[in-house]
Amino acid sequence: MIRERGELGILGLLLLLVPVACTFEQRPNGDEPEEEDPSAHQVEGEIPDPDTFGPTEGPLQTLRAFREAMAVGDLSLALALLDRDASLMDEVAGEVGTSASRGEVLLELRARLAEGLDLSETSTRLSFPGGVALVVSTLHIQVADDAPEALAGLADRELRETVLLVPTAEGWRIRHLHRSLPSP
Repeated sequence: MIRERGELGILGLLLLLVPVACTFEQRPNGDEPEEEDPSAHQVEGEIPDPDTFGPTEGPLQTLRAFREAMAVGDLSLALALLDRDASLMDEVAGEVGTSASRGEVLLELRARLAEGLDLSETSTRLSFPGGVALVVSTLHIQVADDAPEALAGLADRELRETVLLVPTAEGWRIRHLHRSLPSP
């Protein structure tokens, strides 16, 4: 019985100390406007509405929303823009095997982008063979000055991107994305 009281006393003491040891994060409750960080780059986090674009703009808007989502780290949006049977092959993602899942490829690509890689579109061709959209683009690679040395070899190179998009009830979705680095 004494032992049980001792254990109860310790338990009671722990319950008293836990709130003191914890730090609580203050979050806006909706009444106060949130402070914006001017250096933060945010994407709206919305999937392009297929009804707001013409028939040729939808695939390009989906692809550009995917690129922007990856650039800012919105992986949930990037995944939502992929078809459920999507396949991704991206040389920029590094040593990701051919058996890697979509999520693994996206995580590796996001890691490279977060390390200081920036991709900008320099040319794009769009065609609609057989009811699907085929987008062939050239992206210019820029590397930040403070990026890891391993990325330095990618600076000012071109990246070839081929994307096949399929129409769905929710709009255009990426079925296949392939990016490759031409030989320097």
